[in-house]
This record gives sequence, structure tokens and C-alpha cells, in this order.
Amino acid sequence: MDRLFHQRFTLASKCGITILTLLAGYLLWMRSAANALLGFVVVIILVVIIERVIHTVYIFTSAGNLVIDHGRFARKITIPVNEIIKSTVVNTPMGLSHYILLEYGAEHFVSVQPENNEAFIEELRERQAKIDNGL
Repeated sequence: MDRLFHQRFTLASKCGITILTLLAGYLLWMRSAANALLGFVVVIILVVIIERVIHTVYIFTSAGNLVIDHGRFARKITIPVNEIIKSTVVNTPMGLSHYILLEYGAEHFVSVQPENNEAFIEELRERQAKIDNGL
């Protein structure tokens, strides 16, 4: 059975989206062609960021893989669960946010920010145990 985890909507994401929205509004408010063009570029960047934040999911598949899907504008990352060597919870500077750093394969790293860290790590360990036991 597949298990799905959504990405956490962090304070940093909220602040970044708010600042870019205010910047786009300001640039479009100024009525010169250069500002309008720059404003539309900021709007496009803002759409990509919002798409990535809203549609990022982490899927544990029944085939024994962890699929990281960052939305429509990025390719999916598929990692076999049995190749994940280590999972570490890392706090960012000043403790504003935290993420899980997964080490897999030959020194490959990927960070994930599921809404529920404990459930994500527990599911990862259960899937690894099932593979180790041959179930």
C-alpha cells in the first residue's frame, strides 16, 4: 500500500512568498515598461515557487521506493528505500525550521520536509524492516 506525505508549509516559505508578492505588486504599480517586465518575471518566479510548495509530496510506494514529487515543473526523484543509509533531523540556523536529511547510495543526499517528521521516519523504518525481512 502506498503512503503519502505532504510538504510542510514553513515560515520561510510564507515569508518568501509574501515578499515576492509585495515586490511584484510594487513593480507592476510603477508604470514604466522596464518595471512591468521585471514585475512579470517576478510573478512567473512566484508561480513556480507556490506550485512547488503546494504540490510537493513524498510517496512511499508498495514497490519499496520513496518518490519525491516537487510538482509539475520538476522531475520526480525515486529512491529505493533499501538504499537509504541514514536519516537525520537537521535544524536550520536560529531554529526557524527543520528538515530531514536522507543519505542514500554513494554519498547522495536529499532533504525532505514532511508535515509529520515522526510518522515519516517511522514509515521509512517500517519499510526498510519489511525489505530486510523479505516481506
